[in-house]
Amino acid sequence: MEDRKLEAAESLALIGRMIENTRSRMVRNSGRPLLAWGYATVLTTLAVWGAVLYFQDPRWNYLWLMLPLLGWLLMWISREKKPEGEVRTFVDRVIGNVWTVMGLSAWFVSMLALFMPMRLPILFIILLIMGMGTTVTGLIIRFTPTAVGGVAAIILAPFTLIAGDMWQPLLFIAGFVVMMIVPGHILNYKSNHPAR
Repeated sequence: MEDRKLEAAESLALIGRMIENTRSRMVRNSGRPLLAWGYATVLTTLAVWGAVLYFQDPRWNYLWLMLPLLGWLLMWISREKKPEGEVRTFVDRVIGNVWTVMGLSAWFVSMLALFMPMRLPILFIILLIMGMGTTVTGLIIRFTPTAVGGVAAIILAPFTLIAGDMWQPLLFIAGFVVMMIVPGHILNYKSNHPAR
């Protein structure tokens, strides 16, 4: 019985160390993923919004297809060489799986909106999905700005449904600024100015 308690305590301590390892490594690696995808989304939204307004042609919505390309390009440009012997923890895999599911869900909904005759509230759905992913990530790594930013995006998402066409992209951009860009810059600051 005593051995079982010791094993359970050791297991909990190991899980705690894994979470702390992932959290500290994310701080050391900065907020580059948040910044890359946040800025890619803001730039793409501005490009689509500007083109549709200027040319008065909804076919410019196909510019949304540049978002994954721009996001991956920014990720590639900002990548850092991984240290030798770095091991991915269970928590790393969980976060990776969360973002894979969220990203594929957003991509699927986007493709439906672009290529199907149905009208979907796409900005609402994407902001809601990404807000959930950001909130879950913030909770997993125990980084308050990320969790709060995700919750703020979730709260902001329904306002895109009631806002006029002119305001929807601005609310969408605001959601990505509070859930990805601001926490990404905070992570960068923390990584460049570690606590002593």
